[in-house]
Amino acid sequence: MRQYIITIIGATLLSAMANILSPGTWRKYISVITGFIIISCIISPVSNLIGADIFSGFEDFYEEKTDYEAVERNIITDRLTQSVEEDIEERFDKEFGETVSAEAELRINGDGEIEGIDRIRISGSDGGYEKTRRLCEIYGINEDEVEYE
Repeated sequence: MRQYIITIIGATLLSAMANILSPGTWRKYISVITGFIIISCIISPVSNLIGADIFSGFEDFYEEKTDYEAVERNIITDRLTQSVEEDIEERFDKEFGETVSAEAELRINGDGEIEGIDRIRISGSDGGYEKTRRLCEIYGINEDEVEYE
């Protein structure tokens, strides 16, 4: 019982300090939040007596963490792929006078690191040795990794 009273007094003191230290525009929000905290401190022993767990479900909230490194890696991969595709399209326009659409696939190792370009698909061109050789020279790929549609 003593711990219960100390908990309620502590929550009330923290609530009062938060209200004093918060800017005037935030006070009503701080009051609502600290009010919920005080109510949960008061209800907690009652819910233990009846066997209800008012905090159930919060464990799942912390377990569902996002792998931010994977998200960042995907964003970088998408941007790099888009840059390569735009570069190919610009090169075909400038060097060969053709308007094409390019798709590039990047080679990614098991650690998620980009190693290079795996395949290039080009739509809107008849291909040819000169064009393929130029792409292989620029992007460091083999001739069989360039496809024309």
